[in-house]
This record gives sequence, C-alpha cells and structure tokens, in this order.
Amino acid sequence: MNDSFQLFSTYAFQLLNLPVDFKYLSFKFVEYAQGNPLALKVLGLKLYTKSIKEWKSEVTKLKQCGEIKLSHILKSSLDGLDEIEKNIFLDVACIFKGQHLNYVEKILNNYYKGARCGISKLVGKCLLEVKYESISMHGMLEEMGKDIVMQESEYPGKRSRLWNCKDVEEVISYDKNLTNLREIDVSYCKNLRKMHNLSGAINLELLRCIGCESLVELWSEDDHIELVNLREIYVSECKNIRKICNLSRAINLEFLDCSYSKSLVELWNEDDRMDLVRLRKIYFDGCVNLRKIPNLSRAINLEFLGCSNCKSLVELPCLNHLASLHQYSLRLNGCYSLKKFPKVPRPFCSLDLPETKVEEVSDSIKDLHKLETLWLGKSKVKKVSINILKLEFLRKLDLSGCPIEEVSLPFDPLCNLQHLKMSGSAVKNVSIKLESLRKLNLSGCPMVKFPEIPGSLIELNLSGTQIEEVSLPFDSLCNLQLLNMSSSAVKNVSIKLESLRNLNLSGCPLVEFPEIPGSLIELNLSGTQIEEVSLPFDSLCNLQHLNMSGSAVKNVSIKLESLHYLDLSGCPKIELLSELPPYLEVLSVNDCTSLEKVSFADQNLNQFDSLDDEFCINHNFLMRFRNCFNLNQDSTNNIEANATLKIGSLAKKWAARYDWQYNPDRAPSLICCFPGNKISANMFKCQSMNSSLSLKIAPNGGSGSRFLVFAICLVADLTHCLEFQLRECICEYQLTTAGGGNGGGGCENFRSEIRFRSFYEPVKYMDYHVFILSSIDMVIEDKNYEEATFEFYIKNFHFDEDNDGGEKYIKVERCGVHVFYVDATEKRVAGNKRKALAMMVKKGMEDLKD
Repeated sequence: MNDSFQLFSTYAFQLLNLPVDFKYLSFKFVEYAQGNPLALKVLGLKLYTKSIKEWKSEVTKLKQCGEIKLSHILKSSLDGLDEIEKNIFLDVACIFKGQHLNYVEKILNNYYKGARCGISKLVGKCLLEVKYESISMHGMLEEMGKDIVMQESEYPGKRSRLWNCKDVEEVISYDKNLTNLREIDVSYCKNLRKMHNLSGAINLELLRCIGCESLVELWSEDDHIELVNLREIYVSECKNIRKICNLSRAINLEFLDCSYSKSLVELWNEDDRMDLVRLRKIYFDGCVNLRKIPNLSRAINLEFLGCSNCKSLVELPCLNHLASLHQYSLRLNGCYSLKKFPKVPRPFCSLDLPETKVEEVSDSIKDLHKLETLWLGKSKVKKVSINILKLEFLRKLDLSGCPIEEVSLPFDPLCNLQHLKMSGSAVKNVSIKLESLRKLNLSGCPMVKFPEIPGSLIELNLSGTQIEEVSLPFDSLCNLQLLNMSSSAVKNVSIKLESLRNLNLSGCPLVEFPEIPGSLIELNLSGTQIEEVSLPFDSLCNLQHLNMSGSAVKNVSIKLESLHYLDLSGCPKIELLSELPPYLEVLSVNDCTSLEKVSFADQNLNQFDSLDDEFCINHNFLMRFRNCFNLNQDSTNNIEANATLKIGSLAKKWAARYDWQYNPDRAPSLICCFPGNKISANMFKCQSMNSSLSLKIAPNGGSGSRFLVFAICLVADLTHCLEFQLRECICEYQLTTAGGGNGGGGCENFRSEIRFRSFYEPVKYMDYHVFILSSIDMVIEDKNYEEATFEFYIKNFHFDEDNDGGEKYIKVERCGVHVFYVDATEKRVAGNKRKALAMMVKKGMEDLKD
C-alpha cells in the first residue's frame, strides 16, 4: 500500500509524500484504484493542481458507479478532454497504436487543428505513451477506447471507426447506410480480395488497407464510387494488387500511398481525366514492377512524389509545371531502368538521380538556373558533359561510381563548385584548377599518382587508391585540413602542411611513424605495421586523438599533454605502455594479450582540474583493458589509482553542476574495466563478497552543505554474454537520514544506471573482470544522511538473429563503494527530491510493463 501511495502522490502532487489535508481523500482514490499503477497514474494526473472541493466531487462521481471498477476510473479520465483530444485518443486506440509518432501526427494534422498539442496533452495525462518514437497506449486504455466506439451503435456501419476485418466485410457487403463512417482500417486482413461498393460512406475520410496480401483491387472500374470526402488511401505492402483504378470521384483526395506493392503494374488511365487538384503526396516507392506513371498535369498542388526503388520505371511524366513540388520531395534513387533525364520544375535547387540508367544530362537542365546540387552517383554518366559545365551555380556534384575515366576542369566553368564526389568511379587522371573547390572525394579510384588539384581544397579523400608516396611541402595545398588515405598503397609519407588537422592512414603498409606536422589534431594509424611509438612533450603538441588499434606496435611512450583519446585495442604485440597522460578521456586497450606494464605520468590533479567544465559534463570517460590477462599487479594498481583520481576530480565538476538537466540515457560517467576478481582494499575500504552492502556516511563536520559522490567497484564474469549487445550496471540504493528526518521513515530511494554500449563493435569478455564506475547520476546532495545501503545488478540486453530482444541479469560476485565528500560551492535546489521522484516515475512505468 505504501508504494501505491507514493506512486499516486508522485503524479497528484509531484511529491513523494502526501500533504496532510489530502491524506483521507488520497486513501479513497488509492483504494478505488486497487493498487493498479495505470489507474493510480491516470487518477493522480487528473487531480493534479485541483482543489479539495474538486477532489471531493470526483469521489462522489465514482461512488455513483456503484461497485467501482477500473474501467470507471479510466473512463473518468476522459471527462476533462476537449473534442479534439477525445477524437485523437479514439483514433490511436482503434487505428494508430504502434505507428511512428511523426507518421501519426502528419495524418491527424489533416483532420484536427493542433494535433501535436493534443497528443502532448494525452501523453501528459498518461493516456498515450511515446516509446522509441512510436505512439502507444496501455492495453486497458486501448480496450476502453474501442469499447467507446462500439457503443456508438449496435450496427458496425453506424460507428465512426471500423478496424475489425469481419465487421468491415459485413458492412461493405450488406450495409448501405454508412453515413457515420469516417475511418476504415483493415490493415493486414489476409482474406480481403476487394473493397465492395462504398458509395454509402459519403463521409469516409481515411481508408487503410496496409499489408492486405489477398487484395487484388480496391474496386472495379464499373463501381464509380463517389467518395467526395475521402482524403487518404493507403494500399502499401499489398503484394498482389495489380492496378489502381479510377479515382476521379475522390475529388478531395490528398494522399495516396501504394509503396512496396510489388505486383502493381498499372495505374489509372490517362484518358480518365482524373481531377487531382487536391492531391499533395503520392508514394510509389518499392513498386518494383511499375513501368509508367500517368500524366500528372492536373495535380497542380503535388508536393511529394516518391518513386525510389521503382526498378522497372522507364520514364517520368513531365513535372516542370508542378510549382508545389519540392526538390527534396522527388525520390528517384534506385530507379535502375530510368534512362531519360526528367523534366522538373525550374525552381529546383537540388536533383537526386543516383542508381539510374541516365547516360547523358539533357539540354533541359539549362532551365534549372538555380540548381546547386546534382547527385548522379552510380548512374551511367560517362563524362562531365558540356551541359553539366553550364550549371554556373552548381555547388555540389556527385559522380561516384560512374564509368568516367578522366576529369579535367579548368578555371572557367563550374566556378561555384565546392564539393566534387567521384569515389568508386573509373577515373585515373585528374586535373582540377577550380579555386572554388573545397572538398574532393576520389576514394576507391584506380589512381597511381597524386592528383593535380587546387590549393583551395580543405578536405581530400584518396582512400583505397594505389598511390604509394605522398610528399606535401609547406607551400602546397596550404588550406588542406583533412586528408584521408586509409587502405591506400602509400608507404612513404612526408607532410609539412601546417593547416592539416586530420590525417587518416589506417590500413596502409607503413612500417615507420610518418613525418607529419605539429598542427595535427587527429591521427589514425590503425592496422599499420609501425612497431615503435615515442612522442615526447614537444612533438605533435596539438594532437588530441590517436588511433593505433590493430597495429603491430610493441612499445608506446606518449607524453602529450594535449591527448584526449588513445585507442590501442587489438594490438597483440604490445607489451609496454609508459607514462600515459593521466587525464585521457578515452583509453581503449582491449584484447592486448601481451600487455604487461602500464604506467601514467605524474598523477597530479592540476592538469585534469584545468579541463573545461562543459567538457567534463558532456563526455563519458572510458578506461578499457578488456581481456588484457598479462597485466602485472603494479599495472592493475596504476589503473585503479588513475580511475579513482579521475572520479575524484570529476566529482567536483559534477557536483558544481548538480542541478544541470541531462538525458538519463547519456548521463556523464566514468567506466573502467580490467581482468581480475579482487577489489583493492586501498581504494574501496567498504566491500562485500556478494551484490549488496551497507556503509556509514561520515558526519558533516563543516559549517556548509556538501554532496556525496559514490564510486562503485564490481566483479563479474561476462564470458557468456553475446558479442553485440547492450549492458548496463544498475545501482539501487537507500539513504537513511539522521533522526528520521524527511518523512517516509527517514529513508530515500535512488536508482542509477550506467550503460556499456557495444552494438557497433564485437565485444567479448573472457573470465572475470573488475569494473570501476561512477556517474553524475550518483551525485547526491547530503541531507545529514548517516547510512547507505546498496544493491547492484548487471543487465545484459541482446538481439538475436530474429531481431527479438532478450535480457538477463549477470551475477555480481563482489562489490565495493567509496564515498567522495564534496563541499557545496553555492546553495542548490533540493535535487534529491527530483532524483527520488524520477525513480518513482520509472518504477511506475516498470510496473506497467509487468
């Protein structure tokens, strides 16, 4: 019962504890809700900010229901909704549950003014939920919404919404009076072959037949269905529908979606003189057998035409008269059979024609005097023709993957071109003198010589080429900031460009550290054959990011104060890491099985404390030594000491920004791991041989307030975890106040989660590992707490081959906690209440899932 009171109070008062004046009434509502978390939340939010008089009125209403059921409580939550909000609630319950939020908003905006606001209000009242960008609701609310619609009439045809296939089949077969019907959703009905005559549904606005695998046609040519109010038709993913017949009577049609209907070969007849004046959006994406699109000359308000991956589409109708068509709303990528260059509206600034059979840019392109971007990647264009050279305002040109062998661009044409992409093309010789050019991509081209390029370039990509030598003195390419030569044949590198900031030589057959400028900020040498790295203080003094993962390096000595990121993972020969900078943001040394010795430079806090506060609260600090089983005890001690040093310094910065609003999924944290099954007694004096422990909080001997910052240490065996998955450490803890202070028995509960993201790289732990962790979420304002009790879990969430998720809890074998006491620099709001409140809300959500 106490949990029910706290959850109800959280939503009714935004407090954990009930105000005295409302205790009796609160008891009645909690009793009516029968402990159901959904009912508690809905009731609480309905009563939030209401007076005692209004609370009493609500009790009276519920009593009039006789035996109070959950359905009465849930229905009462609709009383305060306006007409639009009620309609949105019913639409989601009957039709849109589980759909993408943006998709639902776009549809509902066609029917209701302020649909977005209505959805937000319903979410705020816990009548709708938004999960993973999809709109949803609790099953009990869905059932209630559908029940409300069914009570509109005993006869399905007189209801406002139909969603049951059997009801729809019966209605359209036998019922002629369908004037109340506004929406039909028969999506994924397996046996529906044809929509019968809907002439009686004169107020029908929405027809959804998504994924109806037996549907062959909507209606026949002879039906002449007059649906003057029909606005939207969805027949996407109907794999057997072959034709979209005459829609001339649907004079208000705005939206037609036929996407991924793979058997669709024919649309309406051009002679039908269809009135498409109101049509705004058409989707034919993925209709792989559609060869032709009829004349759209009457669709003068068309804003969007999607034809991507229409593999059989040979040509498009003339579109240059469609003034409302936006350049980013014409999708033609993947139209492999499209040979003819399309005629598009003159105002177009961008034209996207990748993966088509277009061989030549037609003369009509000269009319596109505003064209700035032309994408022809993986098309059949064989040369930079004279028609392309006429585009004086062109800024971006993509010819990647085209059968072009030579490029020669003198000063005059394309004088505004800034970005040229030719990656994967057949080009061997390049001579470009355009001083406007800023970015050039020639990756994967069969080049053996460094290209002739202008000094204006800022970014140059030559990855995957056959160039073997790079020599760039001071006065060449004086503006170049990024050079990518990854996986190229380059063996010798001498670069003296002081402008260069980013150099990628990963996967190159280099055996010696390259000659590079001190201006460099980011350097990637992963997968190279370099064996020795020694970088003293005065070399590469601006370098922040060094990646040598998967290389042949054996010994590393880096004293660069500027370095923030160092990746040496997967280097099987590395034995020694000496005098590493102690304040690295990311130190990744996973799977270095020969590594024995690790040491850090002078571990004083001065340099770390000088880091920008914004940097410390917007970044996660990582120290990863996964599967480095050869580490000696001194090295393990050094790693532990460095992790504790960082947490101690971060604790001050996190406490100083205690009231900062952050995304719980991206809370700033420190994560350190290395092989082992013991916790250092020096670092973590309070330890336990299982997953829970209690400790005493030291009294606050000072005159001012302070913060508690917890660092935790866990031992667990993650050997049996799958490679691609998400892991998170969950810490649930209770703080007890001295003298039974703040109500609730003097205890407050908290929950912190620290996530290990590993979806994008294979991560495999072998045997036991030690984890040292802390987070801004573990910063607590001290309220004279005298004791803390902790419980730890490690949750492993994975995806299997069928895309089904699963989760399990991994046993924590040992745990330890260290408390940092940080003096407050200024008076802060009582944030503990906020954190505890957040935990109660989270707990309520988890109860709903159960």
